[in-house]
Amino acid sequence: MQDEHQVNEEDKLRQALARLGAGASSRSSKPRPLTPTPERRRRFVRDGQVVVEHQGGRGIAARNPSQEDQEEIERLRQSVKREQRRWEEAERSLMEVRSQLKAFETREAHAKIQITELNRELRENQDAIQTLKACLHQAREQAAEAARRAPRPVGRPRKEVAPAATEMAETEAAEQEPVQWWVKA
Repeated sequence: MQDEHQVNEEDKLRQALARLGAGASSRSSKPRPLTPTPERRRRFVRDGQVVVEHQGGRGIAARNPSQEDQEEIERLRQSVKREQRRWEEAERSLMEVRSQLKAFETREAHAKIQITELNRELRENQDAIQTLKACLHQAREQAAEAARRAPRPVGRPRKEVAPAATEMAETEAAEQEPVQWWVKA
């Protein structure tokens, strides 16, 4: 009984589909073929595969191109060659710009290192200058303090003849006498 019920439902569905199909077929001028077209088995693209679609309708025109078609093909080939040259030039320019950028980055890094070293050296020199200024200030204070402690003598200081001065006078006198080379001693 249940089997009959399922069969009736299937029949009803078929009739409804036929009615829907009849409405569509009444609109179309061509009747649909009753034999179903053989289904092709679909293959899905996998990684690394390239899908190739074949276009129909090449026919005679593709085998025998006219003069205009040949000119168009040649024009397109020339256009492709121009674009390839432009692309190659752009690639070369890009490589040159990249190498220049790398050189500038290298120079910038060297300049930063040099600036860091010079700043360190400048700080060291400034510290040394401050230390020397402090020492100079301290030496001036000590000299001023020593000058205040020791009184200056009044009058002129005595002139003392240094022993080196007497020796110099003797050598000058000896140099003034002529040497008699023709006389044997």
